Amino acid sequence: MNPLRQYRSYRSLLRSQWLNREAISVRQEARLRALVDHAYHHVPYYRELFDSVGLKPSHIRQLDDLQKIPITTKSMLQRAGPSKHVSEKYNLDALVQERTSGSTGQPFTSYFDPHFLSTRNGLFLRGLHVAGYRFGQKLLLITAGGKQLRPWLRWRYASIESSAGDLVSELNRFRPTVLYGCTTPLRLMAEYIKASSYRAHLPKIVISTAETLDNNTLSLLKAGFGADVYDLYGLTEMGLVAWECPAHDGYHLSEDTMIVEFVRDDEHDASKLIMTNLELEAMPLIRFQTGDLASPVADRDCRCGRTLQRIRRIEGRLVDCLRLHDNTTVTPYRLTLALESISGLGRYQILQESSDRCNVRVEIGNSGQNGLEGKVREVLSPVLGAQMQVRVTFEKSIAPAAGQKFRIVENKTGH
Repeated sequence: MNPLRQYRSYRSLLRSQWLNREAISVRQEARLRALVDHAYHHVPYYRELFDSVGLKPSHIRQLDDLQKIPITTKSMLQRAGPSKHVSEKYNLDALVQERTSGSTGQPFTSYFDPHFLSTRNGLFLRGLHVAGYRFGQKLLLITAGGKQLRPWLRWRYASIESSAGDLVSELNRFRPTVLYGCTTPLRLMAEYIKASSYRAHLPKIVISTAETLDNNTLSLLKAGFGADVYDLYGLTEMGLVAWECPAHDGYHLSEDTMIVEFVRDDEHDASKLIMTNLELEAMPLIRFQTGDLASPVADRDCRCGRTLQRIRRIEGRLVDCLRLHDNTTVTPYRLTLALESISGLGRYQILQESSDRCNVRVEIGNSGQNGLEGKVREVLSPVLGAQMQVRVTFEKSIAPAAGQKFRIVENKTGH
């Protein structure tokens, strides 16, 4: 990675986040036209897709024209294969390949060109900057293994597979200003600190990512680390998609590098997120169905002064929605919103085992059960309906295995 290119990308993104709505639209349309022209002439998958509906690049001139293009899913790209969905301008061996974890049941290899990698890294750095990080400060990142130390940046990596005790020990040794990591290890660290008798080093800023940050976990992180908490939402294929600003009033979308559409249907109580990556040329993603659900914030004016569209929060993944008898779905957000009204309820997880049965796992805290079983059924009944049997089980710990993400809601029926 060229450090100068990387720095220029970061500095450009710091400026573009302050563009007004007109300038953002002009930027998006210009890049969309270039992307569509490139995809049609150099990517067989998109040439065939356009031809199948009688579209030519000249038909896509404005943002509203984007809806003329059929939506692309990950399974469609998998069936096509890289020989069709990767640009003919690039040698596959010269591109950076990254394979997603397959948490949706669809492992997928992406192909990235140097420009997009610079943009993706720049988006990450911008997210850190908005949260308060500045170059020269110590940053401890708790992520998957394989990362190298970056002493010139004063960054240090720790593994999400390490125990909470080992992570807190690393926190004390390195003494970072900013702590970044997946939500589960951060939560386990906060719980460990809360239960420990010795004083841990407390960072000034905590940044969570990769998992749903529910209100209970947010409160725990704030109390355990004594720090302001920022949440980031990103995708391997897009980079940092949405991020919190100091106003903590929703998540700003990175509209200066992508187009995000909210597509409603009769099955879901939130919108499907459909994204177009404006910076990735090697493997164009135009109207790509991400599998995530969210709702936009109606008011574009944020107290921070940015006019970038905001979402309230990620309401879950399509694969994590519960499906009811009438084929309607319930997003994880509706379930967490109901359960968080119960005073004294700690960590929980909802597993749908069949079309008429779900299990709510509740982690027992110092307060014990305290009649929680009845309260859980009471608040979930209006959401799930009378036909759904709700079983409540109490467990000492519901933490996932080391290195795995925690999913608050999980549909195990395969639908």
